[in-house]
Amino acid sequence: MRRKTKLFLLLGMSSAVYACKEEVQIDTPGITSYQTVDVAYMGDSIPVDITVDGAYSLNTIKATFFQNNQQIAESIIPANKAGTYSNKLLVPFIKAIADGPAEIQLMVKNRNFNYSTVTVPIQVTRPKFPYLTLKTAYGDYRMDPLAGEPYRYAVTAAFPSTKLNALIEAPAYGENGNRFLFGGASISAYATNRDSIPFQIVRAPGSTYTVSFDTRSFEAAPFLKPSFGGIEFPGFTNNMAVIEAEFKQNQLIGLDGIADIANWWINPSFLSGNPDGTYKFRAMDGKYRITADQALKYFKIEPMVGDALANFDPVSKTGGVWVNGGIGDSDGSAPKERFGIPSMAANPSLWNPEKNVAMAPLGNGIYQIKLVANQALFLSNVSGSTVGLAFYQTSRSLDSYFPLALVQNLYGSPGQPTSAGGTTRFELRTSTGNVSKGAPIISTVSNRTLGANRTYVFTLDTKVSPAAVTITLE
Repeated sequence: MRRKTKLFLLLGMSSAVYACKEEVQIDTPGITSYQTVDVAYMGDSIPVDITVDGAYSLNTIKATFFQNNQQIAESIIPANKAGTYSNKLLVPFIKAIADGPAEIQLMVKNRNFNYSTVTVPIQVTRPKFPYLTLKTAYGDYRMDPLAGEPYRYAVTAAFPSTKLNALIEAPAYGENGNRFLFGGASISAYATNRDSIPFQIVRAPGSTYTVSFDTRSFEAAPFLKPSFGGIEFPGFTNNMAVIEAEFKQNQLIGLDGIADIANWWINPSFLSGNPDGTYKFRAMDGKYRITADQALKYFKIEPMVGDALANFDPVSKTGGVWVNGGIGDSDGSAPKERFGIPSMAANPSLWNPEKNVAMAPLGNGIYQIKLVANQALFLSNVSGSTVGLAFYQTSRSLDSYFPLALVQNLYGSPGQPTSAGGTTRFELRTSTGNVSKGAPIISTVSNRTLGANRTYVFTLDTKVSPAAVTITLE
């Protein structure tokens, strides 16, 4: 009986395997006919008609556009059975590609992932539009092609503003053309209405200037190069660009050529805002290093002597005073990121001398730094957690610190200069451990909030010894 049972099992398994083989037999779908255009313009949506057959259910029909052996675009046509299907394939508008041959690959695939393909040659040409439209908040302006430059368009007008955020609209061209927009800070086709080109020029508002655009190279004008106080930054490397130049106290500083400047942090220690969008340079006359950081979106401003960052000169009381900070006299449970610019979260100093922050030298031995609570400075509203600040005479070291005397503190919340205002907000302490090289620190008081978004001004008078620290609220 056992032998018969095993035999029956073997026969059953063989039958099942045979049945499976019958069920998953291979079938390859086919493309029996297709129809599309022989010539297309960039920006077209070209019709594609395809007839397919196959015994098994289909999965998709895919039309892929290639030029110079590079995939440029792809369109999926939903399909579930044999028949004729129609769709349109976008011929993308791409810069710096010459007119010439291309190909469309048509592929039909069934649910067993078997497929067939056909390659269709096509000739692609860049259109020469009769005009473009510059679309601005002040109205639309017609851009005409320039003589002898069939892909370059321009309009000259007395635009109401020298900062002209605009889109450029291309009209539908030819039988299968589409209207579309050029836009974006780096300029590409098929932009959205929100993605404008940041044209900008130095002119009096309302004066005449020319806006131009090349539909082959995507080069446009006018643009201002990123600059600080009229001095252009060189090219950015790893999101950083540096200028080193002489600046004067109260000099007017324009920040130009940065499209998203509204999102940048402007250092209040060195720059105070004017109603017209410019800034006043607060620091004393001298040479400064200005580092534009595109990643952190701020300008790091540091005093220099010659070709090096400035150290403090104890005789003349000039040069640089540098601040660092982090955990104060009490670690507690708060995050360790407690001081830094443009923010303690994005760029914490953490008592790292490479992160020393320059105070603004105001002259006569006075130095100042402005810190906004809950942005650059920890609020200190967590029990057992404080932030400490120390002041150093060297640009990238924690070895040479200033002895300190806290001569004016703040009491209570939001803060008053007299003790009648309540409990103190800051205290003069000695740091624990070796994070600040044993320097005296100005430490917040545990569980005494500074008030979110309040600006605290730390003023250091180096003419006296120990250096006098005054803390005020702006």
